[in-house]
Amino acid sequence: MKTLSLTALLTLAIATTAVASGADDSTHSSDTSYLPNGTFTYETFEASVEHADLEGCPAQFDTDVVFCRFKLANDQAHIFVFSYEGDQPLMAVKPYELSDGFLPF
Repeated sequence: MKTLSLTALLTLAIATTAVASGADDSTHSSDTSYLPNGTFTYETFEASVEHADLEGCPAQFDTDVVFCRFKLANDQAHIFVFSYEGDQPLMAVKPYELSDGFLPF
């Protein structure tokens, strides 16, 4: 299976913006990229991107409908948000500056 680079994933994420199921419009950070009708599934992500599992997600996401994974790359922490529904598509990618300290969730 081909391994996708983080740059390729982020390019995909930045290509379009939409609200992930369960997210509140008023709390969206301008740097969070959303993917409508995501086609990049968790199964593909799991097999192709080195990452860490997270017990929670940033507050803007409803953990009853999404789950999150973590990846360090390009001097940033990246949170990948996946839907529990269907094939578990990637819904959003949220970057954090490493200089911000611990993740706020």
